[in-house]
Formats: sequence, structure tokens, C-alpha cells
Amino acid sequence: MPDSETTVLRLTFGTETPAKTYTMEFNSPKPDLTEALIRQAMQVFIDGQVVAGKNGLLTTIEGAEIVTRQVTGLLA
Repeated sequence: MPDSETTVLRLTFGTETPAKTYTMEFNSPKPDLTEALIRQAMQVFIDGQVVAGKNGLLTTIEGAEIVTRQVTGLLA
């Protein structure tokens, strides 16, 4: 089994419910993303009120991270 690696951009927002967050993940983010660009994109989600989860609308930017996962197959 061949090795595989996946990378996602994980965005975490605060919601209308205190101490509750909402997380989105996007596959294959561009390698040249900047903090300013990510903040701008996250603010669009907040200002546009386009996402409402079980804890309400998105209200604040809580964090963003690039997550890389590597899987190494041991058995075919």
C-alpha cells in the first residue's frame, strides 16, 4: 500500500453560543496563504452570515491552521 499525505486548511470560528466553536476544513490549500488573506476570507464568512451551525451564526475568528496528515501503509 503506498504512502499518502493530505493537507487541509482548518478555520475555527466562535459562534453565538458562548464557548462553542465551528470548524471548517478545506482540502489542498494554496502553499502561499498569508495571515492577512486567511483573516479576510474568514471575515467574509462572518459578515455574510452564510453559515449557521447548531450553535448559531459565526461571530469571531478563533484560529486557522494548516494540518498535514501522513498515512503509511503496513499491509497490502
